[in-house]
Amino acid sequence: YTAKQGWEVNLALPPLNYGGHPYHHVGMPGTIIVPKEVVEETLIYVMLGLWNDGYRKIIVVNNHGQLWMLESALQEFMKRFQLPGIFRVLDWHRAVREFFIPCERADSLETTFIHADESETSIAQLLFPDMIDMSVVQDAQGESFLPDGHFDTAVDPFRRPHKWSEGEGHFAIERHATPEGVVGKPSLASPEKAKRPVSAILEYLTLTIKQILEKFPPGKVPPVEKVTLRTQKEMEPFLKEPLSDGWKSVYELPQIGVFYKL
Repeated sequence: YTAKQGWEVNLALPPLNYGGHPYHHVGMPGTIIVPKEVVEETLIYVMLGLWNDGYRKIIVVNNHGQLWMLESALQEFMKRFQLPGIFRVLDWHRAVREFFIPCERADSLETTFIHADESETSIAQLLFPDMIDMSVVQDAQGESFLPDGHFDTAVDPFRRPHKWSEGEGHFAIERHATPEGVVGKPSLASPEKAKRPVSAILEYLTLTIKQILEKFPPGKVPPVEKVTLRTQKEMEPFLKEPLSDGWKSVYELPQIGVFYKL
């Protein structure tokens, strides 16, 4: 679609094969948890390599969880290297949260998005049905020790004071409360229920990319001297097309400022 519009979009392979996870996933079978530093540093240097290859508009699309690590990585990338471009993290299910909230429609979800539940299972049924075996589905609910209402669920549908990731200790970890790995009702899932949220995020991503490229077409970036502490003259060779005359690799870039990794 984007190629037909004259601004073909390239997708990088997922830089993270394993996630950082919240504390309450500790001890769950089938879960590989890597330290946050590994998540952050991996993402930082994937972004740096992409920038070096000419990808100066980077949208990190997150599927679910570890958002705080991705935000931290983006901020550290900018502090450490001070490179011009458009960089953002998008928690895609939050971006179209309205489509995950139950409403009076035949194709609506019946429960709010939590974890491995109706919402996620519906999406999986739509996008990769061969990997879903509904004959073994189990519904489950977590165990909380304090009154409800303080912490929101996965897409922040209730606008509560806290995101789900802003606390621990007030509920049992999954190993003890939901060893099934489920919080919610995957038994209610159907691929039809996922069509609206998936269509919505595709529309939103298309709009976002279009607006970025209308302002900054391929090869153009925001003004160096307005978005960094570097100078336009200093950055000129680094902004050239890779391997073109006069081009310099970002790996030759001088350090700047007080934020750097030893």
